[in-house]
Amino acid sequence: MAKLHTEEMDAELGPNNLHGLVNIARSNPILSLMLVSCVPLGFVANAMQLQPAYIFFCNFLAIIPLAWIIGKSTEDLSTAVGQTMGGLLNASFGNLVEMLLCVSGIRRNQVVVVQCTLLGSILSNLLLVMGCAFFLGGLRYPVQKFSQPGAATQCSLMALSVFTIGLPTLYAKILQESAEFEHMLEVSRWASLFLLMTYAAYLYFQLGTHQALFDSGEEEEEEPDLSPCFAAVVLAIATVLTSYSTDFLIDSIEGTVEKFDLSQEFIGIILLPIIGNAAEHYTAITVAMRNKMDLALGVAAGSSCQMALLVTPFTVLVGWAYGRDMSLDFHSFQLAVLFIAVFLTEGILNDGSSNWLEGLLLLVTYVILAILYFFEGAGKDHSLAVLE
Repeated sequence: MAKLHTEEMDAELGPNNLHGLVNIARSNPILSLMLVSCVPLGFVANAMQLQPAYIFFCNFLAIIPLAWIIGKSTEDLSTAVGQTMGGLLNASFGNLVEMLLCVSGIRRNQVVVVQCTLLGSILSNLLLVMGCAFFLGGLRYPVQKFSQPGAATQCSLMALSVFTIGLPTLYAKILQESAEFEHMLEVSRWASLFLLMTYAAYLYFQLGTHQALFDSGEEEEEEPDLSPCFAAVVLAIATVLTSYSTDFLIDSIEGTVEKFDLSQEFIGIILLPIIGNAAEHYTAITVAMRNKMDLALGVAAGSSCQMALLVTPFTVLVGWAYGRDMSLDFHSFQLAVLFIAVFLTEGILNDGSSNWLEGLLLLVTYVILAILYFFEGAGKDHSLAVLE
């Protein structure tokens, strides 16, 4: 009898997962179409050794739906392992695409692109994703409320990231001695270890001791579309495909810079973060338009904290493992931009409410930043000079 029951459950497993895949495809047909078209195109473009610009844009478009699938499979998997482990899974895989991009860039010694991608992801979440959520949500609801203590905690963590990046940057710029560069590398690596410890403490704070600060209790439990085992398989396949696509994309950056006369800073700070933040962007806007601002803020500001406290120190340690000079010494202008973005965000979040005008302020700031880096456009001569 038990054997018959097991066989019946196994028979139901396939159709349920197939139905779940259909539901996922129907939930976002545009990303589903991109998944089945752009991912193969990216592999074909690289295999046929097309022009670097074609390889770059094919894989750029391919990684966007792959990031969506990674996020969806992680969500379905996390529902089966409990709230705490689910939170850890979402934290670990929430920025997987950015991690893969940075690892690929480190392996190819594209340190400038990696640093710009890290900074760009933080800025994109703080200014673009949060700005769109506040603006579009504010058009539907005049004033939207969120947990001010939770927002204050995330602002404090972002201030810590400015401090941690700022000190090595200023240290290197003031001394400017080759003998001190090795010392600054050691400082960056030790600081990265402490940042990872801080991120672990933040997870315990958010998921354990002070969960009420970040949970408004308004989120509805949604049934997963995929079973845990099948979601794990989908997650593994999507991760492997993403790792190849990021390798192809990083390899094609220099040719794309030369062809379109773009700076590597524009690609790293503006274009590449769009890939990793596509899922966050969609989620934040959707929940904001349903007036679930704690969740929207958790997606936008929480992702920025993950980038600053998890992905950035992780990348420094990866550079250490590969023998690359990856450090927390960012460009002085990039540090200034990060400081201004965190300062503006903290001013907007300090009252525990948002409206469409505050969202517009964040968006205008991001657009001005994008215009600045676009018209920097010194192309290969400038970017490679910086890289060398």
